[in-house]
Amino acid sequence: MELEHTRFRLAIPVQDAFAFAMGWSDLDYAAANDPIRQVVGLLVVDSLEYSEQWRASARARRCLEEKWPGLFLS
Repeated sequence: MELEHTRFRLAIPVQDAFAFAMGWSDLDYAAANDPIRQVVGLLVVDSLEYSEQWRASARARRCLEEKWPGLFLS
């Protein structure tokens, strides 16, 4: 499947992306909605884990899970 080889990464600072994911900022994005914020939140956690920032990743994960229960369920 073609999507299996598609890779995504954050192109903005993690702090800005996290603020967007939590709904604290719109980043001047007119069509910001919950699904887009959730995807950006997942990319934040992935980016933090990739750079081995485990504590920051755990904190971000907890905050996102509080905002959207079940976000990290498989």
